Amino acid sequence: MNPLRIMLSTILITFLCVAVQSVGTGSAFATQPRPDAAGTVWLCRPGQANDPCTASLLTTVVGPGGATHVVDYKPAEDPPVDCFYLYPNITHQDTPDANLHVDAQETSIAELEASPFSQDCRVYAPMYRERSFVDPDDTSANRVTARSVLSAWSDYLAHFNDGRGVVLIGHSEGAYQLAQILIFHIDQVPNVRRLLVSAVITGQDFPVYTSGFGPLKTIGPCQSDTQTGCVVDYNAYSATPPSDSKFGRVPAHLNGHRTQDICTNPANLGGGSGELISMYRTHLPTQQVAGSVVQGIFGAHTPTSSTPWIEYDGLYSARCTTSNGARFLRVTAHHGAPPLSPVPDAARGLHIDDPNLAMGNLLALVHSEATSYISAHPQPTVSGS
Repeated sequence: MNPLRIMLSTILITFLCVAVQSVGTGSAFATQPRPDAAGTVWLCRPGQANDPCTASLLTTVVGPGGATHVVDYKPAEDPPVDCFYLYPNITHQDTPDANLHVDAQETSIAELEASPFSQDCRVYAPMYRERSFVDPDDTSANRVTARSVLSAWSDYLAHFNDGRGVVLIGHSEGAYQLAQILIFHIDQVPNVRRLLVSAVITGQDFPVYTSGFGPLKTIGPCQSDTQTGCVVDYNAYSATPPSDSKFGRVPAHLNGHRTQDICTNPANLGGGSGELISMYRTHLPTQQVAGSVVQGIFGAHTPTSSTPWIEYDGLYSARCTTSNGARFLRVTAHHGAPPLSPVPDAARGLHIDDPNLAMGNLLALVHSEATSYISAHPQPTVSGS
């Protein structure tokens, strides 16, 4: 078997063992979204009723000195690009692959991880046959998941993209699935690759050759906020990962090349340390979603807010570093900031909060990249949603 596919399969099993979890069941929609003509059920789609990706962005902003103010961020009326979002593994269904029923878990995680990007893009988020915890070694179930994601991506390209630039956004299993789309369906397909604004795929291991690109042939890590067609990926820890850490480690060699894990610091893509802008959802359809302030990395120091969001400006800094054989994003809390605790253990670090730790930085990056992309690629008129 291709060593890349072996590595990706191993990573997927890791995701299944440490997947973002929630509790509670039930439908998030009074009326379930119907599949479109291609069979895709859209969790988020422009113009869709009860779209969690356009939920309220009313935010209490906390500065370094503790002063607060409220900002009501708004979805863009005419965003210049699209975002294609895949949520992490969050199902509690008892089948090898989840069905396409929208439950409160998917609605909540879309509000938490995808809705902020509505400020700069039309957000498309398909339901997909995510893996369950029934049998992580069931390779046939892995194939069902991959086919489901590819089908939704192909549907988006054929019927909704209209030649617009697109940002891929995913976390954990969603990031893993988008990495496969990048490697096998974008990287070496020029007419699709030209649509890529960037890929923001956090919380997964993604090897690159130390001598250059790879396994991607043309797409590399983002190194500036005006670069397009590139990848942002990192695994966050608040301390040096232990030797049994679940993230930040890739095989030393792949296809005869020395490798290292991608670590792109969203607060300073050029290298060195940078200040994080962290954003957390405090009000969700089900609060028991890892990554929210209730189930997240603040532990007993759960912050509260009268608004649906709380934002921390400059209370944490981050730097890509290598230590104890792991390449990771080291996050440091400044004096007065809520302390960060690994969940559920040191081996997993801050994995469940990877996107939200740097959400403000990621939003600024996507805005800048979209501006650069539009400047280089004038967009066609949208034919409709």
